[in-house]
Amino acid sequence: MPISPRFHVRQMLEFALQVERAPENIRRKQMLAAEELLHEIDDEGLYPIDYVVYRITAYRSDSANEVILLGSALRGDLVALIARVSRTLQLTDEGMLSVQEVAEQLQISTRTLSRLRSEGFLMYWVVQGNGKKRLGCSSQMIDDFVSRNKDRLTRASAFSRLSEIEQQDIIELAMRYKGEKKTLSEVAAELARTSTRGHETIRVLLQETGRTSKSLPQPSRITRSNARAIEESLQSGASWVDLSSEHNRTPDAMRKAIARLRATRLKQMETTFVDLEVFARVEAEEVILGAPAARSVDPPTLILDSLLFSHSDSEPEEIAVVSAMHLLRRRSAVAISGLKYAPSITVLDRIETDLRWSFLLQQKLIIDAMPAALAVAVQYVGRPLHELPANRLLPLLELVIQVVGKACAEMNPSTGQTAKRTPASVLDRALPMMKALRDPTRAAAKYKEIQIHCPFHGVVPWSNLLPTTNVYESAQENSARIGKMVGLKYGWLGVPLTVLEIADVMGEKPTSISKQLLRWS
Repeated sequence: MPISPRFHVRQMLEFALQVERAPENIRRKQMLAAEELLHEIDDEGLYPIDYVVYRITAYRSDSANEVILLGSALRGDLVALIARVSRTLQLTDEGMLSVQEVAEQLQISTRTLSRLRSEGFLMYWVVQGNGKKRLGCSSQMIDDFVSRNKDRLTRASAFSRLSEIEQQDIIELAMRYKGEKKTLSEVAAELARTSTRGHETIRVLLQETGRTSKSLPQPSRITRSNARAIEESLQSGASWVDLSSEHNRTPDAMRKAIARLRATRLKQMETTFVDLEVFARVEAEEVILGAPAARSVDPPTLILDSLLFSHSDSEPEEIAVVSAMHLLRRRSAVAISGLKYAPSITVLDRIETDLRWSFLLQQKLIIDAMPAALAVAVQYVGRPLHELPANRLLPLLELVIQVVGKACAEMNPSTGQTAKRTPASVLDRALPMMKALRDPTRAAAKYKEIQIHCPFHGVVPWSNLLPTTNVYESAQENSARIGKMVGLKYGWLGVPLTVLEIADVMGEKPTSISKQLLRWS
């Protein structure tokens, strides 16, 4: 089950990300406020997002935000916000039922339960005794939802239960395929075409029935958890042959499972962009992505240990950088929306490469914006930043980076916004909201060197696609050839390239490149 339901409104996702970055006591308080608001929502009501923010944070914005949310959509977004925030906390699992226990109590499938979350069914992420996190909810949370949604649950429960006669009919029809060498899943798919029941419902029935599960061949299913384990093993250097023996599946089946896992991760990301008019031109991609400023990138910043930043691009070059960043995200978003259940590895590689490239462009903008933003921070705290104790300096820097990163991601050059002015202006308005960061009564402390690991990774939802160590240097120690492949993939040797592009540069087969890059993914 996903971390949270998908947000209906982009602004609610952005608000959730802000709440996630607040201090722990504030997160707990605001999560409870969101839950209180959830119980008051009328499905047919209309709610300005400014009102939602006020109810959760007690902060009233002076800006006129025209985004209005329908109550039914807001319910799902509040559940998603609460789920995301709860995952950042260490909530005990005492008295919290598991997903399976909740489904059994409500007499519905776990898939139906997942859909109900987007309709307002509240669940927290809680910590088990072994330290792992899982979804859970209390009996009171179940009762609250049931009291407001009796008809909905009655329909869901009734639909989820197959009558004895229905079950027997499906089983008898399935047994007719015995000996035809069709897998259990293939038989379920054929029966679903002439049934009112879905493929998954029929497949589970056949799998749990002794006669059909023994008579119809069924290779072990590669779950999402299995796919993650296979992916991690490959990155650790395991071979396809060893994994094929361990999981009793063919390499092709495992490749497809990993591709589905990659596609799922991409679909769960919020890929936003500014849709500039120039993108409608036929030659837009060739011109914008071919601009020298768009193709001049530095590798990912892995350590921030200095507050000294320098401006780089001129205004025309900056416009080229911003345009390329948005175009790459637009291209990625369109491709993600069209991903199939069994996606092409080539398509996935193109999307992931575009996102890496767009991050490096955003990183350029952030670095350009930091001098002005830090000047605003100095003015706010009333003293040079190096005089702040580390326990105040680091949270302040992280906040500055997040605000600047978000402002750079939303920059619109057609309205005159620039990296040197816009993020600093946004930060100037945001800092007064963070009262905990300002404490002029504290005495200055002895300067301590700062060190922030992967400082800019957190400004994008696809940080999992970015290296967190100097993989280029490590790969070069292995061999110059592998080092070049890794450098081309992640942006150490220019803009990130796809496997096909790397193969073209290196004069090798794409399959060989893919195999060599597995452990460096």
